[in-house]
Amino acid sequence: MSIKVEKTDKSLILTLNNRKRIEEFKEDYPDDFSSDSVMYEFFEEFIGNSEWEWIDPQEIGALTDAPILGIKNESGRVIEVYGFMNYAVESLLDALYDGKAVLQKG
Repeated sequence: MSIKVEKTDKSLILTLNNRKRIEEFKEDYPDDFSSDSVMYEFFEEFIGNSEWEWIDPQEIGALTDAPILGIKNESGRVIEVYGFMNYAVESLLDALYDGKAVLQKG
């Protein structure tokens, strides 16, 4: 997995273990790299190989369009969420490309 996760009391910090994959995405999607669809595609491997998943804001009553990562328990209840609240000024993928993406604990 190319994404490293660090939890703090108030945030989730995502960094890259290896830049090769994100560099390939930047090259393959020069015009759409900052789009949500490319972000979701980039995170497919991470989501598929971890306890993390994308959480729909309506599922937790959030009034935002921010990308939200979370963990659900065995019964499907959301037990932990982190939102990329800087989404209005930069994409999560751009922040990760620049070094790290910080998601706020919800």
